[in-house]
Amino acid sequence: MSSAKSKLRLIGAFATLATLALAISCRGFFVNPTLTSMAIGPANLSLAPGQSYQMVATGTYSDGSTGDITGKSVWTSTDQSVAAFTAPGYLVAAPLASLTTLPGQTTVSASDGTVSSSTQTVNVCPVVETLQITIDNSNSSYDGPSGSVTFTAQATFNGVTGPQPVLPEVTWNIGNPTILPSIGTDGSATLTSGNAGTPFTVTATLCGVTSNSLSITTTN
Repeated sequence: MSSAKSKLRLIGAFATLATLALAISCRGFFVNPTLTSMAIGPANLSLAPGQSYQMVATGTYSDGSTGDITGKSVWTSTDQSVAAFTAPGYLVAAPLASLTTLPGQTTVSASDGTVSSSTQTVNVCPVVETLQITIDNSNSSYDGPSGSVTFTAQATFNGVTGPQPVLPEVTWNIGNPTILPSIGTDGSATLTSGNAGTPFTVTATLCGVTSNSLSITTTN
């Protein structure tokens, strides 16, 4: 009996060792997934002067899984005088007195090793009280020939004296891109010909505020 028990113990020990060896060898076939891409958010972030915000980085791995990699990422802001990271993803906007342009604007991104996110634009913007746009000195309508025209945009901000030019920072909303394809950051634009009598509107937005509406009609 003792001999049989000894054989059983030996068989059990060999089985245990074989199981361990198999587990170790199997683990060698599995490789930890690698980071393939990353994204940061939120997009189109707008902060008040002095405000802070916790941004998030999400990584996508080679096996299709995703995960929060905010804390292990390196975060950068192209203009730290506008907003700077004081901890991973923790963005702090400059106070109003430190902003040299209104709204202040910076580009942020994050990286983890050799993988980098796309960039996001962040505006640091006081409360916009009014946003006024004009076209060739009119703030209500344009009824004239096609060709070169000029837009302007001015905003008044809470706590800031007088209107401020904000052409490069506004987002234009064009009612008919066929007649008016785009408006440059300097306000320059070209109205196409062959659309006489077709009216459309143009507005602008800044920090969540929409401007007055311009009515545009070409005469040729």
